Amino acid sequence: MERRIYSEGSIRNRRGRFLEPIGWILSIFTMLLLWSLLSFMNREIVPDPISSFAYMLQLKSYDLIENISITLANSVEGFLIALLLSMLLLSASHASGIVKSIINSMNTVLQSVSVLVWTIIFVLIFGVLSRMPSILVTAVTVLPVMLSNLVTSLENVDKRYLEMVRMLGANWKQELVEVVIPSSIPYLISASRAGFGLALRISVVAEAFGSNG
Repeated sequence: MERRIYSEGSIRNRRGRFLEPIGWILSIFTMLLLWSLLSFMNREIVPDPISSFAYMLQLKSYDLIENISITLANSVEGFLIALLLSMLLLSASHASGIVKSIINSMNTVLQSVSVLVWTIIFVLIFGVLSRMPSILVTAVTVLPVMLSNLVTSLENVDKRYLEMVRMLGANWKQELVEVVIPSSIPYLISASRAGFGLALRISVVAEAFGSNG
């Protein structure tokens, strides 16, 4: 019986590894198909995939690598700022219920502000030649995603563990380090995956308003 279960599990794993590349191929094909359809509907605004790839091949490899590196650096820096702020706000939320309510309200406000609005504000402050608008727009856009997941992790912390460490005389800092942060790691990983993907997209939008990148 155990051998049969193990065999079925092994077959499912091999099947999953086989189907994953097919999923990637179908996703890329669907994206190219939609791109071609949009280009066919309005060629003046959306170039077709073949023309776009041909133009990329004409670019100097140094220029292409430099531009990609700038965009990637802006995305990573903005994501790291959002990650650091979300961890600090998680600590503050755990320390005080009032602070937690304020942070939740602030998070709702951040989610309601358009990326375009943040871009215009930071471009007016730092100018179109600065990297700061792209970095900060990425940070304030990714922050609500990270913070929402971490606040959820705080609400789902097992209260028995908190009561146990409190009985042992732990203060709020020790509770944070020993219980809250370890419990939030699965949420942090999930939020980081979504947040970094969002950072890559938002950074490009912000760079479109300036010459940097």
